[in-house]
Amino acid sequence: MRKAFSMIELVFVIIIIGALSATAMTWLISTRNDSAIAMIRSDISTIFKQVSARVIAENINITSNKAPTGYSNWGEWLMDTPHLDKSKWYPTQNGLRAIIRVSSSSNTNSNGSFDVCIGDYLYIDNKQGLLIFIPNKINTTNKFCKLLADSYKNTSNFTINLSTNNKVIF
Repeated sequence: MRKAFSMIELVFVIIIIGALSATAMTWLISTRNDSAIAMIRSDISTIFKQVSARVIAENINITSNKAPTGYSNWGEWLMDTPHLDKSKWYPTQNGLRAIIRVSSSSNTNSNGSFDVCIGDYLYIDNKQGLLIFIPNKINTTNKFCKLLADSYKNTSNFTINLSTNNKVIF
């Protein structure tokens, strides 16, 4: 009568557990990327809805090069309008860039904590008074940003005209 596992049986169990955990890690990383992409896409949709509503409600002149009072640039205003998470977005002069947290040192910037999906892909065109999102301008140098750009299959631009010829009076 045996009272314990043999060394060979333990080795096979450890190999099987290792193979299962490797498969599970690949699936978990993929799921994490998918959820982060869904969050960024949701934020972009929210930006388009809330920015146009705020421009109308506050009668903001979007064709002005000067950002609204209290903001140093249009990027900060864009970030504040839908109350975006500052750990996930970075304001630029006239737009926003998505910040992606990573754990691999090969994908980190000088701060060692995140990558920014660079490119002028979400911004306000003050000359024409437009809010513009151009998915194919997302720089795809890192894996996540490539996945984000690829999630917009039709590569069509999203544009909303925010300028008005006359003031809105309530």
